[in-house]
Amino acid sequence: MRVEVMEHYGLTRPIDQAGYYETAHHKQLLKDIRGAIHEGRLVAVCGVVGSGKTVTLRRLQQQLTEENKIIVARSLSVEKHTIRLASALFYDLAPDRQVQIPKQGERRERELQELVKKGKRPVALFVDEAHDLNGNTLTGLKRLMEVVVDGGGRLSVVLAGHPKLRNDLRRPTMEEIGYRTDIFTLDGIAGSQRNKLRTMSAKLKEMSCEWDGLSGWLETESEQLAESIDRHLEALEDQIREWSEGTDNREGY
Repeated sequence: MRVEVMEHYGLTRPIDQAGYYETAHHKQLLKDIRGAIHEGRLVAVCGVVGSGKTVTLRRLQQQLTEENKIIVARSLSVEKHTIRLASALFYDLAPDRQVQIPKQGERRERELQELVKKGKRPVALFVDEAHDLNGNTLTGLKRLMEVVVDGGGRLSVVLAGHPKLRNDLRRPTMEEIGYRTDIFTLDGIAGSQRNKLRTMSAKLKEMSCEWDGLSGWLETESEQLAESIDRHLEALEDQIREWSEGTDNREGY
């Protein structure tokens, strides 16, 4: 079925390989996130499944690489704890690909300071699926950033994950790291639906006013449809708020 649809519309490549379409909202969002990265901040990009977190991360990495002002490091490990995440910095910063990561903590941190200093540029570490990180790992990342700063460098950590990540960062027990984190939320498809519903509701109410006293049934139909859309809009607003606050308890979120 997919092949027939692509042939009908003259598509030459799958939708997920068609490139990056950037709206004005996304341009501003990327600009704000890049600004936080340049300041050496801890950044959290949160959104539900399909909202574009991974795509946003890839776009950010591409832009930063092209600017060549910041060294981009990526964590590829499925096991996400502080030492594994620090290892990603060694692999991406070390000029010699025969990487020897010290097992002793003090030595590891001092060598990391030297690596960042030799790079002569700030570093941004990207971590996807960050909603799996526990409190100790998040606190460890803050400490890792401080170690790099103490060595004369600058490290920004960019986390991407489900709304659970944002919710975890807002917990009273995470106050030490939460208030130091710049949190950005991606609404995804739900946000687009909200904007379209708002436009539809406004147009229907405008039409109802124009038909006032002319065609009673048209006026009534448009009013009822506008009320129905408003109810859907209210439910969607509640859903988006729950996602952004990390309080949606449905399976998969």
